[in-house]
Amino acid sequence: MKIGSSVSFRVLVPAVVFALETLASIPAHASPPCPLNKADPSVTVCTPAPNALVQSPVNVVAGSTDSHTVTAMQIYVDNNLVTTVKAATINSFVELPVGNHLITVQGWDNTGATFKTNVPVAMQPPCALNGTNRTVTICSVANGSVVSQPFHVVAAATDSTPVTSISLLIDGATKGTISNSAILDLYVSSLGLGSHTIGVQAKDGSGAFSQSINVTVTAASQGLSKINHIIFMVQENRSFNDYFGRLGAYRVSLGLPNNVDGVNTNATLFNKNGKPVHPYHYQTECTDELTPSWNESHLDVDGGKMDQFVITNGELPSASDPTGTRAMGYYDQSDLPYYYSAAAQFATSDRFFSPVLANTIPNRFYLFTGTSFGNAFPLNPPNGGFTQATIFAHLDQAGISWRYYYQGSESSALIEQFSIFQTDFKKVVPIGNWFTDVKNPSTLPSVIFIERGGTIGLDEHPTNNVQKGASDVAGIVNALIKSPSWADSVFILTYDEGGGLYDHVPPAREVPPDNIAPKLRPTDQKGQFNQSGFRLPVIVISPWVKPNLVSHTTRDYTSILRLIEDRFNVATLTLRDANADNMMEFFDFSGGPPLLNPPPLPTQPTSGACNHSLEPAPGF
Repeated sequence: MKIGSSVSFRVLVPAVVFALETLASIPAHASPPCPLNKADPSVTVCTPAPNALVQSPVNVVAGSTDSHTVTAMQIYVDNNLVTTVKAATINSFVELPVGNHLITVQGWDNTGATFKTNVPVAMQPPCALNGTNRTVTICSVANGSVVSQPFHVVAAATDSTPVTSISLLIDGATKGTISNSAILDLYVSSLGLGSHTIGVQAKDGSGAFSQSINVTVTAASQGLSKINHIIFMVQENRSFNDYFGRLGAYRVSLGLPNNVDGVNTNATLFNKNGKPVHPYHYQTECTDELTPSWNESHLDVDGGKMDQFVITNGELPSASDPTGTRAMGYYDQSDLPYYYSAAAQFATSDRFFSPVLANTIPNRFYLFTGTSFGNAFPLNPPNGGFTQATIFAHLDQAGISWRYYYQGSESSALIEQFSIFQTDFKKVVPIGNWFTDVKNPSTLPSVIFIERGGTIGLDEHPTNNVQKGASDVAGIVNALIKSPSWADSVFILTYDEGGGLYDHVPPAREVPPDNIAPKLRPTDQKGQFNQSGFRLPVIVISPWVKPNLVSHTTRDYTSILRLIEDRFNVATLTLRDANADNMMEFFDFSGGPPLLNPPPLPTQPTSGACNHSLEPAPGF
């Protein structure tokens, strides 16, 4: 729930807190990353340290060598193989659930010698919990901190008796209470300048106990007001692995750290004939259709194994790829130089998800309403349109200007399926207006949505040429960067769902948006709205973003709604966006805009082959 406009709660249990914590960007390191022993074959693991308390995903960096050449290294977690790298060094992200674990790194050299190092670590809840004394621990914000808003407060309370509630207090006033929870996880915003007391109070059967800290809000932390235009655009059907799985390697080529949880090219899935399939670079800029709906997506996840993509997509007829190997393909900077450059120069994330494990329409409902209002499958709107409250209606109520640009025919605009279109249709305009409007920052609306060009083949759907879609987006973004509106704008590009394309990261735990259960048939896969969909590519483009940032904070794209709501003091729509992170991590408001005059982004080519005969994995 959101209390007024200043606080948002997320109810968590220790077993899933790790999925919502932030992993700091890994600093650049010399190559190789670890001190290497020239005399004896060995493995040195230089992060994490043995017996460390870690956050998930944990970055494992190791080096190994002697006078011989190292040919390969592997990471095991609790004796289960996670990844293999054919190199003398390894730098990979590993998911860990809460608890104690053993990370093993093993190496081989060209003599056939093997050698390994074991590193015990512990993945813990966000706070150390005291099982004996009645205490509250605030572990994310230190006493005396100077904070930028909104700031994250994580607190825990427990002893030998159950905690019945935990509450937030700001300057002595209770701002909200969560019942039957020992953990508080929230963002605080809209505090005035100066010193404040943040308190957390817990209650159990014996009474109340609390902890307080002091924080100072400075003028530099009020920076969200420097963004006057939030523009977001959502393209079609791409998983993170499919588009940005090779982004880490590209960053290395620019001298940046490889801190991206990307595709493991040695990963193995099996087709329906039992033949192994590995991730591979597409040789075509388009492929046949894949199967991303509710049932197929839940089968792909397979309880978190993420191993059924090839089999489920093999059920969809394709003359070129009858066993669905195209689900394992990926693009790289040679295909999408504009996106790769923008993601490296500005900001991105490897933990950005679609809101629901389903296909386009239910996910796009979340984009506009913070919920799919029970819908797990596409459906036709009733006469007069869906009446579910939209972000556009809330903007109207708050007196905030907005505009909706469509590409192709007006009927392609999803907003036409909502009742608000009947009154606000004048705010829905063709994309050609964008290139004029962006030149006038005084009249450019505060919030802008740009519809995909699906009816004209520019939405980057697998059946369309992705280079042409990327070139279309490049033209829209370049118009902003070259305009007077650039100085106080942010452009967010993401995708509406994973499209049936392989990704190795399981969906994240989510807050259900409301009390509406999924509308399922008896034959449908069981599920709830308490988890996200698949990981998506995202690029946050603004003069105010932290250059070269890779965020590891778990979000779905209702965080875009939360950013809009927090910036313009707009009421939240559902529990999902009320509990979403507002993306403040992406920005640096401490001084002038870091990227006011960014280097030009490369031209996006459109000449790549669109040849379905080239879409199967090599050898199929």
